Amino acid sequence: MSATVKSTKPEIIDLTVCPVACATLYQKGIERAVEAGKISLDLAVQQNAEIVASIKKALKGSSLPGLFILDLAVEALAGLVAVQKQLLDLGLEQSAAALEALKNFDLTSGDVKADIASAFEASLDRSLVAQSTVAEFAAKQSKSVSETLKQQPGIAGTAAETIADSVQRSFDTAIGVQKEMLNIAVKPLKASARA
Repeated sequence: MSATVKSTKPEIIDLTVCPVACATLYQKGIERAVEAGKISLDLAVQQNAEIVASIKKALKGSSLPGLFILDLAVEALAGLVAVQKQLLDLGLEQSAAALEALKNFDLTSGDVKADIASAFEASLDRSLVAQSTVAEFAAKQSKSVSETLKQQPGIAGTAAETIADSVQRSFDTAIGVQKEMLNIAVKPLKASARA
């Protein structure tokens, strides 16, 4: 027998078909998982609201102070779920962008470096949006707690109101600084990607 017998099957697999087809199926799976996650999150918000409503109904007429905290809990979970859904959408967008980059990737192109840099910059932008989304949620929650606390009987004009205002201003400043630091951190990364 000869060791040089050639197979009738193609020896080379087209490198652009299989990865793109697999990635497309993977992307569809991610989209379905994200949709299922969003449904689960919505159900958690609904369940939480029902539980809190039952607790408030059971405690109605009692003289327990501080039941406003239950409303804050409902609001906080709803806000957290909204942020989580936005982050899921950003992750889905990132995955779709990676798939699109794979589909458009051309090793024969003279702009391979520019294509990679562009994809990297877009990824950085989505990361910045995700960080900002979380920071804005934290700021909104802080403001909500501060405002709710100040509306409670006996708080107006007291040291508690002054402290709540001070904490809110400090938190707003910290969030502003965080956003600025993120913007500063991303600039050199984008510049190096373009270089």
